Amino acid sequence: MTGKKTKDNSGFTLIEVLIASVILTLGMLSCLALFTQSQRMMLSSQRFEIGQRVFAYGEMLYPIPQEITSSDPVDDEQLNVERVSAQELVRLLDLDLSPQDLKDLEGYYFERTVDEIEDEERDRNGHIYTVRSTISWGGNLRGMKPETETIIKLWRNKNGQSSTTASSGD
Repeated sequence: MTGKKTKDNSGFTLIEVLIASVILTLGMLSCLALFTQSQRMMLSSQRFEIGQRVFAYGEMLYPIPQEITSSDPVDDEQLNVERVSAQELVRLLDLDLSPQDLKDLEGYYFERTVDEIEDEERDRNGHIYTVRSTISWGGNLRGMKPETETIIKLWRNKNGQSSTTASSGD
């Protein structure tokens, strides 16, 4: 009696193993890309949050007045604030921050300007001026350009009322 020999084909072929490896590699690369993007978003969110704190410090130290004494808000020292570091704002406000919070504020700056406006336009729009508060950070770190966040307020000189606020990031 000659019996047929049967081969046991219960294992994987080389092609099946290669296909499974490629699928597993693509899945792992996708997860790695998601982790990297998530980390980038968390860092960006943290920087934006610190920028908001710097804006609050700037507004506490240099509040927008209801009325000004000068005739032209574009040249007024109460409305226009030259670039000042966040750490200087903290020092001038005499805030008691932790060393880590002070370190987080390194490289952040506050600045406020009033946009120039033509006399005709100023009279037509009821003496409303655009006041831009800009917070900037970053730059010069591994070739990064500085990031900025600008908060725009419309300010009326005649009645001393602020009417609208908007925000735009670059």
